Amino acid sequence: MDGRIIYFNNFALKLKIDLLNLELFIAKRMLRGKHSKGAVSVPIVKIAVTGIAVGITVMLLSVFIIMGFKREITDKLSGFMAHLDVTSSSVNSLYSGAGFLFSDTLLQEIRKEEGVKQAYVYVNKPAILKSEREIQGVVLKGVDSLFDATFFKKHLCEGVFPDFSTSVASNDILLSASIAALLGVECGGKVNAHFVQDPPRVRVFTVKGIYDTGFKEYDDVTVVCDRRHLQRLNGWSWNEVSGVAVELYQLERLNEKAEKIDNLLPSNKECGGCGVRTLYQTAPQIFDWLEMLNMNVVVILTLIILVAGFNMVSGLLIFILDKTAMIGILKALGVQNFSLRKVFLYVAAGMIVRGLLWGNVLALGLAFLQYYGRFVKLDATVYYMDTVPIDIHVGYVVLLNVGVLFVSVLMLVIPTLLISRITPIKAIRFE
Repeated sequence: MDGRIIYFNNFALKLKIDLLNLELFIAKRMLRGKHSKGAVSVPIVKIAVTGIAVGITVMLLSVFIIMGFKREITDKLSGFMAHLDVTSSSVNSLYSGAGFLFSDTLLQEIRKEEGVKQAYVYVNKPAILKSEREIQGVVLKGVDSLFDATFFKKHLCEGVFPDFSTSVASNDILLSASIAALLGVECGGKVNAHFVQDPPRVRVFTVKGIYDTGFKEYDDVTVVCDRRHLQRLNGWSWNEVSGVAVELYQLERLNEKAEKIDNLLPSNKECGGCGVRTLYQTAPQIFDWLEMLNMNVVVILTLIILVAGFNMVSGLLIFILDKTAMIGILKALGVQNFSLRKVFLYVAAGMIVRGLLWGNVLALGLAFLQYYGRFVKLDATVYYMDTVPIDIHVGYVVLLNVGVLFVSVLMLVIPTLLISRITPIKAIRFE
């Protein structure tokens, strides 16, 4: 008996709270009421909700794919060139032979800078690789044992990454699958590297590993070797290099860290004239292209929001017409137009939320399937990657959902004005 009294009291309290907000109470009843089944508006409303679900699915997947594409391209670029480059001020090209003197003290100061993931020295030198049947122009990137080879190890196809910690310069090199296929060499094979200088030089290298990043523009020219070979060919001392590459934990802090590292550099006279170049400055054409993708996303999101919004507008109009008799009865009971408009806005918001929930479940489900299963493939020669990339950011998901809900409800304010033109007498007779 006590349990029934407690249940009744709780129900009465909830009913009292709901009645304090009459519009929300009526909206909840309309959203959950079984009497709506079979009504003319039901299929139209379902289509509108489906439109919202499909729209948010497409929008979320578009954002996930574009963000993944940008992340993948940026990661590959930084793997080849690093986020920041400390180079000679006379360097006009990434592959220039100009060098400058560095000190261990400078390298340690850069590595201690907050936000720096790694820093290593390198030497770039153009060369012509020659096998028994073909030749290919490349750029040898000379590094040492301190080089973080995670990027190249991730994309290894055959063999292993060369060991540059030996006491003497290693003759092993790492080249790409495209260069290996062109020269017709495999792991363990020999290639001759011809250096155009005065006098011309030739070095024989052993292919220790083969990588494939899918980034054809850089795969076709980048070969990794021991920097001691290149320093000797250039007639440089042990501390003369082409540059110091700096990797960051957060790409968003690129310009901030570039300025701080530039302040660590000694005067131009002492280091032979050096400065800091960012990844954006090294490959501006790639980032200009990525910026254009942002415009594509904006256009897609705008069009889909408009289409989904108009679907909801038409659905709400039909829903209002279907509930004309109920509107007339409520008006006859003294409910004001403003309150009735709020009722239908609550109903519309509930439908939109329902569509958003289904859309989010579908979008995240498909995104995780692609992220872990890599089912949808791409042509690596065109897109620089072999599968559709996915990058999920919770912040973008929340912002997109809130934005769609806000814009859709805002668009639905206009259809509710129709309620003001409905008179109780005509509405009660309406069929």
